[in-house]
Parts: sequence; structure tokens; C-alpha cells
Amino acid sequence: MKMGKTANLPGFLQKCEKENLVLPENPYEASIEAVNALKETGGDEEAAIEQLRSKLGGKDSHKRGQDGSELEPHHDPKRTRLMMEVRGQPARRKENQKIVDAFLEYAEAQLDRGHTGKGSTHLRAAKEIHASDIALHSGADARQIGFIGDTMARQVDQILAHGKIEDDTGELNVSKDYHHNQPQIVHDIRNSSAKRKENQKLVDVLADFGEHELEYGNTGKGTSHLRAAKELHNTDEVITSGAQARAVVGFIGDVMVDKIDQILAHGKIIRDDSDQGYHQHRRVAGEPAPIVQDLRNNPAKKKENQLIVDRLTDYGESHLTSGHRGTGISHLRAAREIRKADTVVQSGASARQIGMVGGRVAQKIDQILRDGHADDDEDYHPGDDEEEPEGTEYGSREKVHIPPIVEDIRSRSAAKKENQRLVDALTDYGEEQLKQKHTGRGITYLRAAREIQNTSEVIKSGQDAKKVAVVGDKVADFVENCLKQ
Repeated sequence: MKMGKTANLPGFLQKCEKENLVLPENPYEASIEAVNALKETGGDEEAAIEQLRSKLGGKDSHKRGQDGSELEPHHDPKRTRLMMEVRGQPARRKENQKIVDAFLEYAEAQLDRGHTGKGSTHLRAAKEIHASDIALHSGADARQIGFIGDTMARQVDQILAHGKIEDDTGELNVSKDYHHNQPQIVHDIRNSSAKRKENQKLVDVLADFGEHELEYGNTGKGTSHLRAAKELHNTDEVITSGAQARAVVGFIGDVMVDKIDQILAHGKIIRDDSDQGYHQHRRVAGEPAPIVQDLRNNPAKKKENQLIVDRLTDYGESHLTSGHRGTGISHLRAAREIRKADTVVQSGASARQIGMVGGRVAQKIDQILRDGHADDDEDYHPGDDEEEPEGTEYGSREKVHIPPIVEDIRSRSAAKKENQRLVDALTDYGEEQLKQKHTGRGITYLRAAREIQNTSEVIKSGQDAKKVAVVGDKVADFVENCLKQ
């Protein structure tokens, strides 16, 4: 179809929108891009669209998930421009190009799945690595770059070892790769089609979600979704809305109404707001508390403060997962206030002018600015574990005899088998220190164990451990002694 002149520009822009092209957010800039494409193709709209698609990128409107449903496009011009900006030029250090590409691929996949926080975070990290002058040879090297915390450092090690990020996190619309004994209600739903074929999609998605919750021990939540799926499976009515489902089907409450509307609109559950209604709900092992996710996903207002925010977040999260919530909460609150601060923190004393920064946190900040980390195997003080007022953003308190951080380390083998003996020794010592109420010392050794467990490098000296685990001299000496035995 020839256009010939720009009088039909509004119609062409509408066609671009239908083709899911990512035009600039500013209408004037979008018009300029469209006009230039039409001029360069002699007014051929189809050729112009293909040129714009090649230049600006577009979304595959027929991309489908594992269950056959169309995936929701992540149409965000800012994110798209950021992705184009990083892809448009090679990384400043060619050694980092593989890492940049893997982070971009992972970010795009997460955005396609509706995980905007995780996707955006990895996009920002890709941009920082792309622009960095540091050649990355390990996750420890990556920690020197903004936006790179423990998780991304481990992912850098994965990329260097295997060429990609190995994502073992679940999502709301999970696959059926896990194995467990299915309850009878699952067999009832799975062994026959829905009475009305129009309802099959609703049945399948709710059943998948219910099975997922059962797998993670959330029996009440899982059972409620499976009951709703069974009722929809057996109804003679074609369900066209959540409100209608509540009127004609049993076991449908407000939460399920919202889930049904999501499935009808998007082909999947894109968010889960039901946690407040299920007191037995537990976060999946390894899932960060909401405040930690927030601190990881949003950069400091002053980039000079990012290192302090990252190290306080690491330190606070480690104490949360070891059961020492008072210390964890106080450091996470301080990290959040420093992230929002308009001033550059140059010392612990200057940080005390910011809310939520007390004397002990100020000492930690001085240590971070001096040593680059917050770990110290002699930092326990009486009263560190006194109760702090807390809310849901810190995650639920779990009554366990073994701290989650210890369970996490014990449940996996070291990435390099040569490091396993060292990981075990650090874990044993760290756990023993926790039992003796030497909180800071125990957490420091457990964090070192976890970092060494995840690294793709073989630790041959205390100095290697200092680079990988970001620890001080005493842990390095401990490592040296272990290696000599």
C-alpha cells in the first residue's frame, strides 16, 4: 500500500500501534520517526513498518506461554529504549559483552512473563556492566559495579561458567515440572475436560496455581484454588466474568473473582493479592522479604550512596534469614532512608543526620566506606536481637530451630566440588557461633560460606576468599587454616 504524502500520517501511526511497534513516547518524536521511515521507503507503508520494526523493535503479538496463552507484552517505551541503547553499541570492555547479552536476554524474558521488577533490575544492571571499564572475571568483580548485589553476582558466575543465567525461581503460572503426590481433587480436575469447553482455560490456570501452592506447603491457599477450579470444571454455565462466577458457582470469593477476571483478560494470573487472607501462607524458601526486594529493585537517589545501601541490605537480609530480626530490620530501615536521601553520605557521623541511622548502623557505614563490606566477625553487642516493631514488609517470622540461611547452604552442593570442604567448615563454625549468640560473627561466616558455595572459582587461599566473599582478615585466616588441614 503506497501512501505518497503525510496527510494519512494519523492512520499510519494507528497501523504502527496495531503492529505493536515501539514508537517514541513523545507524539512529535513518534511522528518524525514515522515520516522519515515513509520517506525512505517511498511511501510504502508495509516497508516503512518493517524498517521501523528493525530500528525501534516490536513485540511478537503471537508469542505464547507454555500453556498456549498469549503473553502480555511489556509495552513500556522507557524500558524498550534502554534495551535498544544497550544493544546498539558493544560493551566498553569486550570481555563483558557475553554478560551484557545474557542479562538482556534474561531481563526480556522476565518482562514477557510479567515480572517487571526483576526485568527492570536486570536491564539496569546490563546498562551498568555495558558502560563499565572493569573487565568482569567473576561475580566478585561485578560487585564493584552499581546495581550488582549478591544474587546478580552469582548470576555473573553462572554466565561465565555456563553462558546463561540459570533461573530456578518460580512464577505465578508455574509449569508442571515438579513431582509430588497429587490429591484426589487434582485427579478429578485433570482426568476429564471441563463440562463447558469455554471454561477449560480458567480450570487449567486455577488448578496449576493451586498445585503450585500445595507444592510449597500452602495447603489452605492451594486447596481453595483447586476447589474453585473443580466448581468451574463441573458447571453448566459459560463463565464470562468473576462476578458471574461468584453468582452461579460455589467456592468463589473476592480473591477468586479477581483471579478469574485476570485469566479472562490476560490468559493467566498476573498478580496475587491474596496473601493477606491466608495466614498460613509462607514465602517460598529463598524469596527475599518485600523491603529487600524494594531495596534491590530501586537505586539510591545519590549514586554515591549505592554501595552503602547495597552492603546494609546484604547485612540486614542475612540477619533476617538467620532469625536475628532486630538487627536485620534496623539495618534495612537505615538502607531505605539512605537510598532516599538527597545528601551524599561521607561518614557514619554524616549518616546520623538521616532518619533511622543510629550509633551501631553509623559504625557499620564507617566500616563499609573503609573496607567495602559490612561483615565483621567481632561485631556482636548485647541487645542486638531485641525486638523491633515490624510489619509484613520484612516477611513473616518463621519459628524454626535451624536458621533459614543454614538450611539454604546445607541443601545445596558447592558449584565447585573443590570448595565443598571449605563451605562445610564455614557453615559449621557460623552455625555454632549463632547458637552461642555471637550473631555478627556467625552471620559473617555463613555469608562467606554461601558466597564460596556459589562461586565458579576454586578457592586456594584466604585472599581468594576475600575477593569472592567480600570478608575481612579473620575469615581469610580461617580459610587459610582450613586449606592447610
